[in-house]
Order: sequence, then C-alpha cells, then structure tokens
Amino acid sequence: MSVSKSYTKQKGAIVILAAFILGLAATAYLLKVFNPESLRVEQNRKTSLALNEAKQALIAWAVSNTINPGQFPFPDRNNDGNYDGRSDCPSPVSAFSYAFLIGRLPIYGQTNPCVSPQTGLGVNVQDGQGNQLWYAVSRNLVHKYDAPTSNPAINPSIILTPTYPWLKVFDGSGVLISDRVAAVIISPGNSIGAQDRAAGVADANHYLDTFLIGATVFSNSDYNSADEDFVVIQSNADVNDRLTYITADELIYALEKRVLQEAKNKLTAFYAANSYYPFAAGFGSVANQNQCIQGNLRGLLPVNAPNNHVCTCAAADKTCHCSFSIVSSASFTRDDDSFVPDGAGVNSPTGACSVSLADTKTCSCKGAGGCKSLTGTTDYQCDACGVCVATVDGINKFTTTGAFAGDAGACISSANQASCVSGSDGSFALIACNGSQLMGGLLPAWFTSNQWEKYIVYAVSGDCVSSSTCLSNTSPPKITVGINPKINALVAGSLANPNASCSIASYLNSGESSNINVSNGIQDSLYQMTQPRTLTNGDQIVVIP
Repeated sequence: MSVSKSYTKQKGAIVILAAFILGLAATAYLLKVFNPESLRVEQNRKTSLALNEAKQALIAWAVSNTINPGQFPFPDRNNDGNYDGRSDCPSPVSAFSYAFLIGRLPIYGQTNPCVSPQTGLGVNVQDGQGNQLWYAVSRNLVHKYDAPTSNPAINPSIILTPTYPWLKVFDGSGVLISDRVAAVIISPGNSIGAQDRAAGVADANHYLDTFLIGATVFSNSDYNSADEDFVVIQSNADVNDRLTYITADELIYALEKRVLQEAKNKLTAFYAANSYYPFAAGFGSVANQNQCIQGNLRGLLPVNAPNNHVCTCAAADKTCHCSFSIVSSASFTRDDDSFVPDGAGVNSPTGACSVSLADTKTCSCKGAGGCKSLTGTTDYQCDACGVCVATVDGINKFTTTGAFAGDAGACISSANQASCVSGSDGSFALIACNGSQLMGGLLPAWFTSNQWEKYIVYAVSGDCVSSSTCLSNTSPPKITVGINPKINALVAGSLANPNASCSIASYLNSGESSNINVSNGIQDSLYQMTQPRTLTNGDQIVVIP
C-alpha cells in the first residue's frame, strides 16, 4: 500500500471521529436544554430577576414622583377592554372600589384621567415563562380620585399610623410575614387548573391563584379590603404564583434619601444667599411647630417664625416660668445659693443639666434635666421641650446661646443675659428669629404638605449662624460625623415617628447620633455615619458643605 493511500484512510477516520464527538456534544447540549429540571431552574432564575427589577423600578418611580413623592401608580386593569401596560385610574365620578388596586404592572405609564406624572416605570419585564407581571398597591399610597380629590400624606408617621391598614403577606404555612406591605408584585406563571387566558383580557383569577392552606382559603387574585392578604408559597399542582413585596419601611427609607437631599440643597441655597446657615427650630412638632429659635444649633428645620418665648417671674412664689424651647444652652445662676456639682452623688444634676466645680452657682441645661441645692430642693429644671422653672433667690441671672429682649418689671436683659430680682414681678423674652432666618419658603410644596419638616433633624456649627461665615475649622468645636471633625451642618432622618416628642432620641436611633450614651445625657456634636439599615438603626446622615 502506498503512503498516500494510508494517509487518506487516516484522514477519513479523523473526520469521522470529530463528527462523532461533535454529535455527542450536541446531544448532551440538547438533553441539558430540554431537561425539565434545568428548564424549571432557569425559569425560576429569570422570574426572580424580573420580580426584583420590577420592585426596584416601582420604588424609584414612587420616590422620584414630581408631584407627591412616595405615591404609587394605579395598576393596568381590563376595565377598558385591554391590558395595554398603562395605569387605569378611576374616574372622578366613580365610587372607590378595592378592585381598582390590583392588575398588571403599568410599564408604559399613565393616561387620563390619571394625574401627573404620567411616565412609565422604564422597564418591561416578564417572568421566566414570558408572562407580564401583576401588581397590587395599598390604598394609603394612591391618589384619591373620588370627591374630594387629594394626594395621600406620605411621611414616616404612616408606617405605624396609616390612614388604612397595610396589605399583609403570609408564608406557605399561613404564618404572617409582614402586615406593613405597601405593594405586592406577582409572577402569574402559566395557567393551571381552570384558568383560561385565551381571550387575552381575562380577569385576575385566571392569572393569580386561589388555594387552601390547611382549611383556610387564600387567594392572590382578589382585593376586597385595605388589609388584603397575599401569600408567598412553594409552587405545586394548585399554585404557581411567585411574588415579592415592598414594605412601608422600605419605601419610607428610600424616600427619606430624597427628602434629605432636598433639605441639603435648600440649606446650601440659603447659605449661598446669606453667607450663613439659619438657627434650628426646637424639637417637638406640637410644642415648637418648626419655629426657628435664636441660638438653637440642633433641632428641626426652621420653617416658621414664632412669637418671642417669654420668661415670667412672680414675686408671690419666687419662681420664674420660662419657655426657652431649648436652645443649645440655657443657664440659671443663683446669687444667694449654690447647686450640687456634677459627680457629687446624692442630689447631683440629672439628665442634660450640669454644674461645674468651678461655678456651683450656675446650672446649665441642654435638654431635659435639673439641678438641686444642697438641701435637695430642685431649684432649676427644664423639660425636653425647653419649658424651664427656676426658684429665684436674691439677684438671679439667666444666660443663653440665643438673645434676650423685652424685659419688664424686676428683670433686665442685655444680649444673651437677663437678670431678675426675687420678691418682685418681672419678665423677659428669648428673641425670635426674623423672616430672613427661615427656610420655609425655599422648600417645595410637597415637602411641607407632607410635613416632612417635622421629621428631619438639622444641626449647625456655632460659627456658621447669625451672619457668621463658617470660617473656623476648630473653634467653636465643629460638628463631627464619623471621623470627620470639620462639618458645618447636617440633616438627618430615621424611620422614627416622634409623635410630638422633644427628645432627639425620638428622632434618631443611633446612640451616638442621639447622644443617649453620653455621660449625664449632655448633647454633644458627634454623629455616626450612615450605616446599613437594621431593625434597630435606620439613621441616615447627610452632610452639608
């Protein structure tokens, strides 16, 4: 046999072997692709991705809402004869029905009669089997179209005290997972049982499932009450719905980021126009109502100008009753007696009040607390809202980081000091901020209509207020956030609902930011950097340059 013929035979064998190997590979690939278990795993993966993408898109849509941030769109329903991917908002003449709140995800936006914004979610996601996603939303978060029309009020208070109960989500055993659900997003899967989607505009029950858990009937397809329930359950012969949900806590936490950024932008604009930052309002939505307080370096956003905070002294009981609305410090000096100093054990100052060994005649308070005389009598005390009571004896002096004026009778004021004589009636007042020291007019309408100013903590360095220009890096001590000790101002929020409290611990969770752990409860200027949200800490700190 010639060499040429032998080579030809070998070459042919190699080609046959290569073709055989390729055939085996193709067969293995086809077996993998059409393996039912592999297909199911891939479909579940795609469905999980679609649900998460839709969840993030809904949160982003609500947070970026230009008219009423936090408000959600209505679902796409079949009442108009189609599922066209657009919100179907109820007519103003239609009586409200909870059926309006469940339908397909409105991926393409809103049309009339829907109010602005009429933009879509910006995503067109389908589950792993190619189905459009479904969506149910809480009544607390949609525009009210029936008369009188209104937008929902959306702020941290709705988490615990909503106008209507939140939606509920249960697990496959019927155990409650959350009763604070803002919205639910559902993958319907392929039709099962008696579901018939042939017409293309079938009702929700032909997409979403009804099933038993024990002896209890659950359904993901109906919506009959504000606290309607939905179920996260393992797929089986009777149910193949897959769902994710958005809690009210998740929504408000995301929304708070926008609110804080808005507050930062407006305070930055205030500084650009005035070369200083405003004083803060006192804590307490009832006691102080966002009223700007002269000399106050930490509190709420200064939206309103109050009347002067008056201090009245009566000869009859030798007592002064003062409404200081806690400025950064309000001190009382007794001429004829002394206070028990800090660290003296029995009768030493309590709360946010202190007495130094160098000056035992003066009690300084930066929050709720009091100081006692050597006999154990509380002669000066303040509550968290800045209402202080002082027992006068001889000539007594009040000192504040703000400014006093309007003295009468036995009281004489000068700048940040006021002196009153016991045995005679008199009064003086803490000067209120003027209109140029307020930022209320800078805030957008949605900010104040939703009363966000009642939930945002504002703090400012002492060298950045009252015509100062933030020139110092060290004196007076600047605000410290994390390891940065040179902060001029900040805004902060949490998921807390202070309910008119005047304590910063009701507004912020972190022990550092709220100064809960500081010795003697004295407020410092240390704040923790924003940390990942946990069940016990939802603080968000935004630094203002």
